[in-house]
Amino acid sequence: MWSLWTSRNNFVFQNVSENHTSVLERARVMLLTRKKTYVATPTTPTALSHKWMPTLFGWIKCNTDGAFDNISGDNGAGYKMRDFSSKASFCDAMVFDVSSAEEAEARVIRGVLKKAVEQKMTHIIMESDAKKLVEQFSSSFFDGDPRTDAIFKDIKLFSSKLSACIFSFKPKICNSVAHKLDQWAKRKKTSMY
Repeated sequence: MWSLWTSRNNFVFQNVSENHTSVLERARVMLLTRKKTYVATPTTPTALSHKWMPTLFGWIKCNTDGAFDNISGDNGAGYKMRDFSSKASFCDAMVFDVSSAEEAEARVIRGVLKKAVEQKMTHIIMESDAKKLVEQFSSSFFDGDPRTDAIFKDIKLFSSKLSACIFSFKPKICNSVAHKLDQWAKRKKTSMY
């Protein structure tokens, strides 16, 4: 219901028209990211929100992760794009000149959105374990420090060029491939495509 209301408000107050698939996908993301209820049993099942789930037909889901070591300055970032059939279309491991984990996360998200625009993708779900960034981008509050401000502006620009772009928080367990890619890049200090 909230997704329908949001769509209605976007149309009435911002003149933004969404198609039915983006409304349904937002509702699905809301359901999957709800707080789970804990049941006190020794065989508590894994919550649905802690598993990678394929997306709807026509959408691309991209899992991203960035890492930064405060002591050594080593960093890495990785992403993997998959379609509704779980088929990978792109993946990458990268290193950057960054000064924080947030900056590494933001740079990989910018890289993915740039790739999506270049490849003429239209509907993308960005999944990240960087909760603060996901909340900022989901609410269109793109405010960074001096090092991330330009990156955030690029993210806003690239996401606006897509028909639909949803930012979704997922715990690291749902981003295991992206996490392994960022750790590889951090360890090897090199990028791989």
